[in-house]
Amino acid sequence: MNIYIDESGDLGFSGNSSSYFIVGAIIAEGPEKVQQCKTCMKRVKKKFPKKYKNISELKYHNTDDTYRRRVLECISRTDVDIAYAVLRKEQVYINLRDKRQVLYNYITGSLVSTILSEYGCSHDVNVIIDKSLDGVVRDEFDKYLLYRSMEEHSNHTGEHDLEILHADSKKNHCIQAVDFIAGAVHRHYREPLPYNDYYSVFENRITIALDYFNGRRK
Repeated sequence: MNIYIDESGDLGFSGNSSSYFIVGAIIAEGPEKVQQCKTCMKRVKKKFPKKYKNISELKYHNTDDTYRRRVLECISRTDVDIAYAVLRKEQVYINLRDKRQVLYNYITGSLVSTILSEYGCSHDVNVIIDKSLDGVVRDEFDKYLLYRSMEEHSNHTGEHDLEILHADSKKNHCIQAVDFIAGAVHRHYREPLPYNDYYSVFENRITIALDYFNGRRK
């Protein structure tokens, strides 16, 4: 099983910071579903107009609503599953607001742990994340994720290995796909208006939605 991770929003707490922080995941069980995700992104990108051709990486924030919707509709027609966690930052304790890496590790670790719990631990798992994390931060993230995996595994029978891969999102179509998912989920919480909310486009593929701290949704 491959779990592709990306986020939307920030973990700052200034007046210019986002109100929500989203960690999104695309879950692809088996190589066929991974290929579906890759093929989907390639096909959609071929139909984009010339103004997007020279962009090194298509992301939610650098495309317009027409093409955001096309990407999301394409993903919704694949057999991949979608999961996400949303952090309502106004509810974060004051003493945690300067511990961004702790928050990031906890939210991402909780999401991956929940996916392992829901899908079982009888197979190997690859967690693929953008390589923007570097050095000590990356090591701490990897150690925490492995710890949460082992914690979850102790409650299940069977054997599995979890490998964490830090990939170049410019070369990984599935990370690009989950960037669009995370962006759309963020917009759903930030601007829940019918005319610009594309959450319903891929809602049928959502299997897990964790809402901190208003309780689990799915």
